Amino acid sequence: MLRAIRFLILLVALAVAAVLLANWGGRVSLDLPEHVFDLGITSFKWPWSVRIETSVGVLVLAVAVIAVLTALAYRAWGWITRAPSQLTRVMGESRRQRGYKALTRGMVAVAAGDAEEAQRYSKKADSLLNDPPLTLLLSAQSAQIGGDEQAAKRYFEAMLERDETRFLGLRGLLTQALREGDETAALAYVRKAERLRPTTPWVLTTLADLTERQGDLEGADKALKDAARHKVLPAAQASRRRAVIALERALVARDAGDTATALKAARAAHKRAPELAPAAALLGELLTATDRRREARRTLEKAWPATPHPALIRAYGDSLPASDGIERLKHLDKLVAGAADHPESRLALAEAALDARLWGEARRHLSSLLAAPGERTCRLMARLEEAEHDDAAAVRDWLLRSAEAAGDPTWLCRSCGATAERWNPRCGVCKDFDSFDWRAPQRIRPEALPAPDPGAERQVEVLPPPSKGEQGAADGQDLAAGTAPRA
Repeated sequence: MLRAIRFLILLVALAVAAVLLANWGGRVSLDLPEHVFDLGITSFKWPWSVRIETSVGVLVLAVAVIAVLTALAYRAWGWITRAPSQLTRVMGESRRQRGYKALTRGMVAVAAGDAEEAQRYSKKADSLLNDPPLTLLLSAQSAQIGGDEQAAKRYFEAMLERDETRFLGLRGLLTQALREGDETAALAYVRKAERLRPTTPWVLTTLADLTERQGDLEGADKALKDAARHKVLPAAQASRRRAVIALERALVARDAGDTATALKAARAAHKRAPELAPAAALLGELLTATDRRREARRTLEKAWPATPHPALIRAYGDSLPASDGIERLKHLDKLVAGAADHPESRLALAEAALDARLWGEARRHLSSLLAAPGERTCRLMARLEEAEHDDAAAVRDWLLRSAEAAGDPTWLCRSCGATAERWNPRCGVCKDFDSFDWRAPQRIRPEALPAPDPGAERQVEVLPPPSKGEQGAADGQDLAAGTAPRA
């Protein structure tokens, strides 16, 4: 509505202006000269004389019309001269849009694992786009999912030649090297990546992992220290990983006979991760070996509340002076005082009481664990019944119960579930770093099936035989899974 009103107002204004110009008083006379221009040799003359007479309003209107026509002609000329470049730009934009669409579809095909479609769109994007970084990445990933590792490697190496894609190419080559198990080449790639981007999280963590695998524990510790400084890893996680590295250095030094270096590294490991039982146990062992028994006992007594573990019991026992069973029990009671109700504390005191032939003390500690006894508790009860009462039936009963009881804690890999008798910095099965936890393995019991209802009638559903197409598809699935086709 407002637009219509504005248009009417403009139309009325133009009509009023036209009437005013037409009624403008005064006359104008214009005589054109005979010689319009002279070239020196000849001159141009009008074939007739021209005299123009009109009113001032008409003259103004004519000038306005001529100005408008001139402006329109100028714009038309500009459009004609710019048309080729605009057409080229439009065609280039269309080509670029089709190229990015092919690139997007290629990435989707890579994510879906469709190698053939990914390679098809990769070639199309490469022909349409003048953007090698993007097309090189798509080509490399297409080759990877297609199983052509050599082609993928060539694409990644081509990416190294450009500054904007060098880091991405290094990551691709690193991934390939790790997949092939070539840790030496992988370490070289990640070192180059560190020089390009030293604060990237995966660079520092991968560098720490690979240097530790190669035995360069100093390099691994430095990488973790840099990761903590750049806040790539949380402080607690970086401290834990550095503690594991320090403990590994202590174990290597101890096995090599370098007790001083082993002791220094064990102190560092225990300081960074007081909850790491192997570090506390090794520190106590090394302090005892250097005749610092009192310090060893103090260290183990402080460590027990944070990480009750049988290894601390053994290290503490080695630090004790030669004494009878009762004296040993008193010392162990001092060790576990910080976590007296923990199952490991009860088991340690019960076993020491059995060694000291204090049957009542042993039974008191074991009785608190009988609500859900584990294997070790059942075996100690069998030992107690044999030593105190010589009751063969009770011994047999406890040994049978131990076979069905919950498993004792052991070192379990949280990544693959492998077990180990001793703690190791890296799992020997899945090669994961710092993956061992001291815990009991989970025992899965089969669920009881409901008893069949004898009164219920058995209904058998007769299915029609499968069609040839369904049977062929089922056989194909069985062959892909490595099983025999269905009959």
